Amino acid sequence: MTPEILLNLKLFSPELIVIAAIVVLFLVDAFLPSLREGGIPLVITLVACLLGGVMTWQISQGSATQFFSQTVASDRFSAFFRYFFFFACGVGAYLAYGSKELKEKSRLEFLILLLCVTFGLCLMATTTHLLVLYLGIETVSIVSFVMAGFNRDDLKSNEASFKYLVFGALASGVMIYGFSLIYGLAGSLQYQAVAKFLQENSSQTSYVVMLALVMTYVGLAYKISSFPLHFWTPDVYEGSPTPVATFFSVGPKAAGFAALLRVFIDVFCIKTGDGQWKALEGSSLVEWMAFTSAATMTIGNLSALGQRSVKRMLAYSSIAHVGYMLMGVISLNSFGMLSILFYLVAYCAMNIGAFWVVCVVSDLKGSEDLEAFRGVGWSMPILGTCMSIFLFSLTGIPLFAGFIGKFLLFANVIKTEGYLWLAVLGVLNSVVSLYYYAKVLKAMWLDVPETLQTVTVPLYHRIGIVALAVPTMVLGLYFTPVIRFAEKTLAVFL
Repeated sequence: MTPEILLNLKLFSPELIVIAAIVVLFLVDAFLPSLREGGIPLVITLVACLLGGVMTWQISQGSATQFFSQTVASDRFSAFFRYFFFFACGVGAYLAYGSKELKEKSRLEFLILLLCVTFGLCLMATTTHLLVLYLGIETVSIVSFVMAGFNRDDLKSNEASFKYLVFGALASGVMIYGFSLIYGLAGSLQYQAVAKFLQENSSQTSYVVMLALVMTYVGLAYKISSFPLHFWTPDVYEGSPTPVATFFSVGPKAAGFAALLRVFIDVFCIKTGDGQWKALEGSSLVEWMAFTSAATMTIGNLSALGQRSVKRMLAYSSIAHVGYMLMGVISLNSFGMLSILFYLVAYCAMNIGAFWVVCVVSDLKGSEDLEAFRGVGWSMPILGTCMSIFLFSLTGIPLFAGFIGKFLLFANVIKTEGYLWLAVLGVLNSVVSLYYYAKVLKAMWLDVPETLQTVTVPLYHRIGIVALAVPTMVLGLYFTPVIRFAEKTLAVFL
């Protein structure tokens, strides 16, 4: 092999480790079937995630570069999201092995699908080419359709898979047409080449640029569950096995934001210096994002108010949190992007934790409705306490990670001239969210049944849930390391 190919493979080694783990799991299934129902597949997956993180750290110590003919980037921004995806994959695999919703004999197939999705997520976050971005999105989407319908004997799971497929096909079709418009204009799909053309000709092509921007956003909005492509989320989350919904609520959303930030900043914005950008002439990027943010957070929170299923409520809640994160795009500056990155870290811990508790309650009581949470705080005190921490953080109560994330986002919008109304709307939405989160707290601690029995939560689950509750609290008090890490991550754009 030539030195260039070897360098390319080294820079792509985190993804190659994921592929190697998939191959190993296939070989275990084919030649060592006696091991498929034990813990070996889980160990292989966790080791792959750990090695992927180690290789990512080693690569990130070098200078930022692009490889594979300038289609994939190796920089701190890529590293940040690779860490994120490997963590989400590892936690998703760990949760799946402790969940009763996934049959023991089918967990190996689940891990293979999980690793395939992780590979696609990494492509979405690292690519600097629209065609590779499309391949990454489709890799994630097609495998996700299968994961949503993993419980084939469950009609709700089948319905979730079908609805996900319909929305995914629509969003992908619209997005790829937007890419074709960009290629017709610029003659290239590489971010830098497209950006150069649009900056030089934006005044003559403003209407086409705006149309291409909207169509591109449709595909990304579908991945992050943003208005108007959010309708699939509650049905898919409710019908999917809880470990699948847990991963969906974090992994694809983070990848969507990674792709959105790269595309918007590198292609549809012009760097003005000092960590600031401005949108291309005629694109109406800021106005569109402000409207979308407002609609997404409002629809998500209002729709969650009347839900009896805690799992479905958290699905609508996840839509609302996407609306909050979109506020960071409005200012088109490094502080806004930093706010998004910090919020993603906080959201990862508190949202996975909340879904994990739902998974445990569903396993123990056979239901995920509010009724199943009655007295959980007293019958399962560790579970109830951790769930309270996650819900306080999701609401944005001080001393928890979610508060710091919302504070950064709201402060960023307040500093942006003309968008004080959006910050006020964000605060009001947080107040609304307190109502439906409080319903779960009330059920756990105040609605105590007449016959209360102490329930022993498996140590396996207690370890995972507490491990997520700790950073949810710590980041509300000591968040400087994450802020500094996010600053270094964004240096590639400055």
